[in-house]
Order: sequence, then structure tokens, then C-alpha cells
Amino acid sequence: MINPHNTVPKPNLHTMKRLLLLLTIGILTPITSWAQPMSWITDCSDKNFCLTLGACTQGQVFMTEKAITNCGSPLINYSYKIDLNNDNVVDIQSSADTVSGTFQKGTHKITWRASDNCGNLLQCTYIFQVKDCQPPSLLCINGLTQSLDQPDCSIGFTPEQFILTLNDNCTPTNQIELGIRKAGDGTGFPTQDSIHFDQCEKGFNSIEIWVRDGNGLSNVCNNYVLIQDSNEDCICNNDADVLWSGCARTFTNAEMSNFKLISKLETLPNAANPLVKNYTQTIEDSCYTLTMDNIPFGSDYKAVIRGERKLGPLIGVTTYDLVLMSKHILALEPFTSVYQSVAADVNKSKSVTTFDVVEIRKLILGIYDTFPAVPAWRITRPVSNPEHIANFNALVDTFQVFLPNLIDDVHYQGLSFIGIKYGDVNGSALLQGEPGADDRYNAPPVLLQMDDIWMEAGAEMLVPVRMGEQLKLEGWQLSLQVEPGKMELLELIGLPEDHYRLQSHSLRALWADGNGISMDPSQAVFYLKVRALQDCRLSEALLLDMESLRAEVYVSGVEKAQSRRPLVLHIGAQTGTQAVFFPPAPNPFTQETHFDVWLKQAGVVYLELFDLNGKLLHTDRFEVEAGLQSLLIRGSELPAQGVLMYRIRADQASASGKLVRIP
Repeated sequence: MINPHNTVPKPNLHTMKRLLLLLTIGILTPITSWAQPMSWITDCSDKNFCLTLGACTQGQVFMTEKAITNCGSPLINYSYKIDLNNDNVVDIQSSADTVSGTFQKGTHKITWRASDNCGNLLQCTYIFQVKDCQPPSLLCINGLTQSLDQPDCSIGFTPEQFILTLNDNCTPTNQIELGIRKAGDGTGFPTQDSIHFDQCEKGFNSIEIWVRDGNGLSNVCNNYVLIQDSNEDCICNNDADVLWSGCARTFTNAEMSNFKLISKLETLPNAANPLVKNYTQTIEDSCYTLTMDNIPFGSDYKAVIRGERKLGPLIGVTTYDLVLMSKHILALEPFTSVYQSVAADVNKSKSVTTFDVVEIRKLILGIYDTFPAVPAWRITRPVSNPEHIANFNALVDTFQVFLPNLIDDVHYQGLSFIGIKYGDVNGSALLQGEPGADDRYNAPPVLLQMDDIWMEAGAEMLVPVRMGEQLKLEGWQLSLQVEPGKMELLELIGLPEDHYRLQSHSLRALWADGNGISMDPSQAVFYLKVRALQDCRLSEALLLDMESLRAEVYVSGVEKAQSRRPLVLHIGAQTGTQAVFFPPAPNPFTQETHFDVWLKQAGVVYLELFDLNGKLLHTDRFEVEAGLQSLLIRGSELPAQGVLMYRIRADQASASGKLVRIP
């Protein structure tokens, strides 16, 4: 009602006193508690109930709703009204909080009311359905075995052939919908009521039998048909398979494994049904069979196959290859095959020149991590006259065939490949860096001799590096590394700048000359300028880095098997060494490691392992033949993990260092 005088009504004094009294004695709750004086604690939402098992007219219903109140008295009164069939007519009403009983099939509506002693009221209305929840009951036979019909070599099936019993609680059996399909051909109820098999589906075939009642409830049984062709009159050949087979070897005739075949088949231009298929297969053995399958009949095709290999660019590439290239360029020892020419032609100029030597040298020194102009490997077809060493154009990398009007399977045999490792002129790639390869030397090692000088922190010294014996050298390569914090490398003198890569903590160096040069222990191969960062001996700070680059020398005037020898760093007084010890590898290790030992004559080698406190943990005794031998140490035989100290000795020689075993 509008106040025409725009004045505030005077409060009723009696009413205010009554409110104050109720608040004082706690009967009246604060206003914040009046926000929801009552609420439902059940969901009070639509519900579904199933027909009684085996019946189609009625089902058992149980419903209850509960509320909560903030009124001082917790007593709540409930009632409900039910509108059967939801036709806006109240058919049942009751003062109760639970509905329990049998109801007819259909959709019904219920309205609940709840009230407390403070005059608060709640109400909710929702639908509950009594409906059919039972799909048809289905029992199928355990599969069928049938022979293909003649002359069309096909056979059909319907659901009835597989159903043993079928019934439903609501839908008459003759009105139940039937469906069938091949397993995996779709989802949901099938759209077809029959399936067919042909000569290309002989054998075991999984199928699905479906039934659906008038209320949309479905059931399925998984079954099978075994299709036979007892007279073998029905041949499956709707499409063709094209097979390639052959072997791959290096140009040194070693088996080449772990390569990839890449092939492509496509229809010729203007084909009515264009098709392109790509195939890739990794070949773990040297011989292969590659299948291009499911190629439709009747078209003209072109197929191409090639090989690929991506092992590390440095594998098999050493300064020895530079020696061979120098001899070839100088016409001292020309190459014997065009494959060697291709391996040496790393700048892809179709010639072998000093430019290729420079590129390979950069790879060995670590200036390159791959050749800029060529991949690590070239996989090519064999050439008919490989002795024509300059015939670069004779190499073809792919096999290509045309398949006009393809109407049958085709098998192309004898498609062999030749693997060429760029930079590996002597074809040693498969003898290094691959599982199972034997990369040991047949020749005794050569000592790289340096005096073991004492240096104080800050001191600089020019150290001569010499070969430990009289040799006619054609080449050598090595990698040195310093212990961090003990020493740094400053300068290398005696080699051209493009023959080494010097950093403060490491050095890679090489030298090659096809003519060869005589060296004796009194001559320095080069001089290394170093600076001590702390008081130490040279032997405590400098070591060969065998993981980065294999240290080796190439000697002329001896048998070929003796021309390539390992290089071992010896820092100390010159001596007639009876034994040479190589660092353990791998180190750190998990399962096992090897100590390589070279003995001038057969003898006994002792290996001792200590903890960092000097306590002896493990000993081994090995009777070793003369030459280069490998001593196997298994981690399972050791009493501890972590950092260990080792000492290995034979005759009057010994070596020591750290050995790390990790979990």
C-alpha cells in the first residue's frame, strides 16, 4: 500500500517487545538461519522402475522423500498425490513419506509435500515410469559349418539359422526384430537381416546375431561360421601381391643388416581408379622379402624400391681412410672399385680430390657431426663392372618395374643392394660400433710416449709427444682429454692447423701421408703446450679419450694385418714394455665390463678391486695368451656398487684407475 504522506510508520511497541523476548530465550533463530527453513535431503527427481520379471503389465515401485527443518521441533509431516498416467487427474493421495506397491506399466506423476510445526512448507513434483527393462531372451546354437555354393562360390546366412530359442515378456516372438552382421562391420543394431560370404572368406568367420523387442531393447549372441571348399573349386584372388626379395652386402662382401626398405607402388597417369601405396620395412637380417599386398587387378602400375641406412656418420671412418685416399690421389695405390670412389666422394663432385680429404678430416676432428653434402650411407644396386673406378654414373639407387594390366601375383627375386658408407674407403664400417662386430686389432699396440713431468699450479710447459718405437708412419689419429680442474691445453705445435681441433679440455688430432715418413723415438710427432691449474703430474691430468676417437697408427712396410695398430698413451720413462693395459670399457658399467690387455708373451694377469678407503674387495687371476686379450668382469660377481679403485698387473708392469658400477 502506498503511503501518501511519505512517512515512516510507527513501530508497534508490543510487537517489538515480543521479538526481543524470543531472541533472548533462543526460540527465534538469527535471520541468517531463516534463509532455508526447510530443504529436501533426498533428490526428489524423476525415477524409473522395471516391470516385474516375466510380466508386461505392472511393476513394483518403492519411493520415499525426506526433508530437514530449522524449526525448533524436528517433526515433519509428509503427504503425496499421484496422477496415474499423467493425465492431470489425482488418483492416489496419502499422508505418508513412502510409496510402496504395484503400479501399472506407464508414465505417472507424483507431488510431495512436507511441512513443519513452524508453518514452513516444501513441495516437489516429478515423473516416475514403470517400464520394460528386459531385453528378449536369446539362446543360439554353437556355430555352423557350411561349404561354398556352386557355381558362384558364395553362401548366405540369416539370423533364424542360429537361433535356438527366443522369447520376450512383452513382444510376441513373431514380432521381435532380427538382425545379423559380420563381427567388426558396425555398431548398434544391424541394418541387414542376412549376410553373405565368398571364396575369399574361407575359414573361421565371427558373426553377431541380434534381436530387438517392441520397446527397443536388444540382445546379441556372438557366433561363427566355418566356410569350407572341400573340392577347392573356389579360388580367392581378387587382388594381387607383388613380392620383392634379395640380399644386401657391403662392397667388401660383408653381410649388411639393420637397414630399411622403402617402396612405392602407384597407378600410371590417367588411371580410371588412381592408387598410391607406400611400404616401409626394417630388415634385421641381410636378406629380405618385402610384400606389396592388396593391389587391385586390371590396372597399370609402376613400383619403385630403395634402401636406407642411418647409422652414425663417423662409424668406420678413420684416418686410415685418408691414407688410402692420399695413395689413390698420388697414384701410389689406386682404388680397386667404383664403390671406393663413391665412399671417398663425400662432397658429391663425382671425383676424388683433396677437397674430400678435407671434409673427412673435419668429420674425424669433430668439426662436422655429419657430412654436409651426403648422408651416412648410400644403398645402391650392384654395378656390372665395379673395376671401372671413375664410372660414378653406373650406380643406380632404385629398382623400378612396370606392371601392365596386373592380373596375378608377381615375385621379383634377386634384387640385391650394395651398402656404401661415405668416408669409409676400406669398408670397415661393419667392423666397428655394431653389436657382434669384432673390432680388435691383430697387431700389437704402439706407445705414444710423453715424459711424466711435475708441474706447479700456474706453470706452463711445452711437452714433446713421441712414438715409442721406430716406425714408417702413413698416418695416425688420437683424442686426448684432461682432468677438469687439474690442467688446460694451450697450444699444439708441429701440425697444420686443419689437422687438429684444440680446446682447453680436449684435443683431436690426425695426420696422413700416402708416401709415409720414418719416425724414431727421438723425434717429436708434435708438441703440446699445457698449463697446470693445480700441483700435479702430467700422468694425473692427461689421458686418451677412446670413446670420442679410437687412437691408432698406420704403418707401411709390413703385412696388411699388421699395418693398423692401436695407439696407447704411456706417460713416464721409456722402457721395453712387456704388457700394455687398456682402460676398462664400458666405464661406468651396469652388467659387465672388459679390461683389454696386450702381452708380449703369455703370462698371468692379476686384477684387484678396492673401495675408496683402500680395502681389498675382489681379486681375479687370468692366464692369458700373448697378444691382445679381453678380460670379462661381471657386475654380479662384485661385492659392491659405486666408485671402486682397480689395479691390474702382469710381469713387472701395472696400471690403476677408477671403475664405476651403477645399478
